[in-house]
Amino acid sequence: MKKEFEGKKLLVLGANKLECDIVTHAQEMGAYVCVADYQTDSPAKLIADEAVLIDATEVDSLVEYCKNNHIDGVTTGFVDVLMMPCYEVCKRLGLPYYATPKMISMATNKVDFKETCQAYGVPVPQTYLIGSTIPEDTVDKIQYPVFVKPMDASGSRGAGVCNNREELEVQFADAVSYSDTDNAIIEDFLTGREFLANYIAVDGEYRLISLFDRYMSKDRGSAVNFSNMSLAPSKAVENYLTSVNDKVVNMFKSLGFNDGILFLQGHSNGDKITFYEMGCRLGGSYYNLEEKFIGDNPVDMVVRYAFTGKMVYEIDKIKTDVAKYDRYAIACNYLLKKGEDTISKIVGLDKVKSMPSCVKVLQYLDEGHHYSIDRTVDKPVLTSYMVVKDLDEVKSNLSYINENFDVFNKSNESLLMNRLQPKDL
Repeated sequence: MKKEFEGKKLLVLGANKLECDIVTHAQEMGAYVCVADYQTDSPAKLIADEAVLIDATEVDSLVEYCKNNHIDGVTTGFVDVLMMPCYEVCKRLGLPYYATPKMISMATNKVDFKETCQAYGVPVPQTYLIGSTIPEDTVDKIQYPVFVKPMDASGSRGAGVCNNREELEVQFADAVSYSDTDNAIIEDFLTGREFLANYIAVDGEYRLISLFDRYMSKDRGSAVNFSNMSLAPSKAVENYLTSVNDKVVNMFKSLGFNDGILFLQGHSNGDKITFYEMGCRLGGSYYNLEEKFIGDNPVDMVVRYAFTGKMVYEIDKIKTDVAKYDRYAIACNYLLKKGEDTISKIVGLDKVKSMPSCVKVLQYLDEGHHYSIDRTVDKPVLTSYMVVKDLDEVKSNLSYINENFDVFNKSNESLLMNRLQPKDL
């Protein structure tokens, strides 16, 4: 039987570990896959049909390559900075790319995101300041705790919670240092459970395909790019669908975003839901789990759109309340401690992979890998994706991995940061 895109050529911009999923999914759908970035040995290049040594931000060179090599579709997946080059390449070649300039701006400029949300009645936190310095009269008005972040950085870099003026001054300077425009934002610190909402859109029809609650071990704050565990359906799913879903959908439809994928991050505190950030790319976290509940994988959707301009052919087959999962989806991240060390031994990996509930295991790092981590970015060594029937199984699965999986240095010391415990759920 002929595969969906047999005979088609796809160019993927970016070649990191996560982009490997786009490569393998596209190949399974029949496509010949080329991967472009400025390195010779990037992970996705090692499995691609063709490695292209072109910086993925160099639009002119990419356009020329596509013309000379009869490329049928171009896409990218996980890196914000590559979305606009991908848009420009596709625009010049007349190829479909779902992300619009407005969506890319909202995903990469926190001020644009917040102001647009306010215009459409989508709840966002109160802002005290957007700027490069903090005037004295602003300092006097601030009610702590507050959250400080760069205006235009991603991945939680330079972001943090401040409980007093001293912490504010240090964190603000750090946030400014990560901003391309030398601007930071001071806003109310949101309390409650952090969540991540994932949407797809086809011809203006939207589906909330997942709503995950994010859990951190007790020694970690929320200003991190990897949770210790994400769990769906969210405890807030009913309230979300009732109180804010229509406002969110109306905002994006009014902005002309009729096809594609996007995600929103926020906090739920009782009946109150507040958003603080969005993206319009693959998030690298939940698509293998979402496939178990909606029947299609968002990675496949992105590939399909690059060739056809459609995420799925029949969105009506996906229920409007599909995010009310009838089982529990789990993504467990095992993260390395801050500092510098070398992974000498990884134990328990086979046990994790053989769990009956396991959908997929993504191993980021191997034995022998030397790493250096500062406080701004987490580094996972393993993500385990599971589907179970109830909360008791959620806790038992978490306990099993905690007890059996570990990563050691040459001194036989564990390199993993504190694990999330079942009692903390």
